[in-house]
Amino acid sequence: MRKLIFLSFVFIPFIASSQSDLKKVKEWKTKNVALISEDRLGNFFLIQKDGKIKKYDPDGKVLASAFEKALTLVEPWYQPSVFMYVRSKQKYMITGRNFENRQEFELEPALAVEPYLVCPTHDNKLWILDHADLSLKKVNRFTNEVIHEFGIDSTLLSLNNDFIYLREYLNLIFLLDKNSGILILNHLGNVISKIEVSNLTSFYFYGEDLYYLHENKLKFINILNEKQHEVQLPIDTQQAILTDERIITLDSKGKATLYSYSLEAP
Repeated sequence: MRKLIFLSFVFIPFIASSQSDLKKVKEWKTKNVALISEDRLGNFFLIQKDGKIKKYDPDGKVLASAFEKALTLVEPWYQPSVFMYVRSKQKYMITGRNFENRQEFELEPALAVEPYLVCPTHDNKLWILDHADLSLKKVNRFTNEVIHEFGIDSTLLSLNNDFIYLREYLNLIFLLDKNSGILILNHLGNVISKIEVSNLTSFYFYGEDLYYLHENKLKFINILNEKQHEVQLPIDTQQAILTDERIITLDSKGKATLYSYSLEAP
């Protein structure tokens, strides 16, 4: 299959639509949810602004909870663990899937002047975004060796950039600037593509697709062949995430709704 066009390619508007058969499984009230995440087993996480985290199974049953003030990033995807980063303290934590066996690590100061975002890699290393010089560094977290380092082309970012998410997936790096969109780079620092959408607060992955919520729709882009489609969700959907079995949505009043679904190809 054809890979994404590199450099200044910008994705065109979505045309294809998929039909979704949503069936409500459960709904409940939440409070100040900042982010939704998921793990490989189809469990999902609601992360509140005050640092409370709740882990749910696919039927909405609470499995575990944790609390960490001033959380910057939560990543329960790779390894049988949950990764968390706290920028204000320049430290990251790794716990078991249910937040047990917590380990805490401070970043070596020599690695970055301003370690703005930190995320895990598929091979148990770290990517660090140094905001001081707009560079990305892949680091062996056990030896503090910098394996790869490269600068980000600032012309592809907004003047008032607001970096809120960093993720490695399918051997690519995805960096979200809330004011300009998602920048996609390879491990050599070459820009593969950019998805231009402003005021985006999160994005996710489903198989080979990257997807995000925009105007009550989940918009999907296949990372390998560029095919695109979208799925309509209920009105007033403020956040949403998809697992193999469920779609969970949050509305502006803090109501969480869990759906089973079936998707028909466009």
